[in-house]
Amino acid sequence: MSELTTTAYCGLFCETCSVYIFSKTDEVALEALASKFGMTKEQMRCNGCRSDKLSAYCEKCHFTACASEKGIQNCEDCADFPCDKLKDFQKQMPHRAELFESAECRKSLGIQKWKEKITADYSCGKCGNVNSPYFVKCAKCGNVPSSPFFDRHSAEIKKHLKID
Repeated sequence: MSELTTTAYCGLFCETCSVYIFSKTDEVALEALASKFGMTKEQMRCNGCRSDKLSAYCEKCHFTACASEKGIQNCEDCADFPCDKLKDFQKQMPHRAELFESAECRKSLGIQKWKEKITADYSCGKCGNVNSPYFVKCAKCGNVPSSPFFDRHSAEIKKHLKID
């Protein structure tokens, strides 16, 4: 797998996505998530933004097409970064709260160092498991919070998930 396979054009890291995690680790949870969104499990399955298997949602990504048209590797390489579409995208979901910072970090540190930094930010402080921003507790050991990212954005994430 290329180091770019799970590097989303926009600044997200696919390995922290619930869909990606469930595609790799939990068929039952993937099926439940697919059902919630009115998809089949295979439509939901995703191996990363630059892989040969994208979820139905990721197949339609504006940023993939835009980066390809412009001949750039990532959104932060664009003269228009952050563009209005990226700003709108960032505002829509709590897991995108630090999208611009992530992209800028990736540009300044390079892909490998960025991956190390972002992996640590989404990893459980107790067992080191990489968790989705939407996992309140660690999927492996049950530790709360599941990650430093969740800890920083717990209010917005809990509101989005409609939990106390």
